[in-house]
Amino acid sequence: MKMFAAVLGLVAALGALATFGREYDVAFFARSSDLATFESLASGAQLPQTPFSNRAMREVLMTCGAVQQGLLYALQPPEVQDRVDTSCTQIAAAVLVRNPTYAAAHTIVMFSAKDSATIIQSLIRSQATAPREAWHAKLRLRKGLPLYDSANTAAKRAIESDIAFLVQSFGGRSWLARLYKDKIAQRPVIVRVVEQRPNDEQVAFLREVRKLDQN
Repeated sequence: MKMFAAVLGLVAALGALATFGREYDVAFFARSSDLATFESLASGAQLPQTPFSNRAMREVLMTCGAVQQGLLYALQPPEVQDRVDTSCTQIAAAVLVRNPTYAAAHTIVMFSAKDSATIIQSLIRSQATAPREAWHAKLRLRKGLPLYDSANTAAKRAIESDIAFLVQSFGGRSWLARLYKDKIAQRPVIVRVVEQRPNDEQVAFLREVRKLDQN
């Protein structure tokens, strides 16, 4: 009996050590310098193993999203950007094996994808699992708005829902106003959704757009 208890204790200790190791890898990856994190993703070397906790999974996926929106990424040639996107896709895909409904993983698969079919499919899944989180909504709109006209009904509804969600808050309106200014071709979609919102939200959004015009 004592031997059995000792074996169980050893197994538990090893499990805890493995869990700690993965969590530590994620923390090290996410808290490294921007350059170190970028180089890790660009090379595909020393990528963190899939963590066990939802908090750590979210942290590593948000780190991917931050790198993909950063200046360092924007300044790279397409082939380097593709390597970063591939690494982020691999991380997200591994998370989805563990948790097929994990929203952040669907968001990063979408944001990393190059083909419209994958973008649309992952966008719908992301919106269904995280309909009211600004981080997800912003990435979905960045990637999905340019595809709106050719998207299916479910994707169009997801995009419209994200616009309607963001316009309700000050931070969301400010971000949406900047997107409106930058994405001239997609303005009609934003306008159509905003016009369906309560009057106070419409006025507040217009105020944010006018602020940008004055700067």
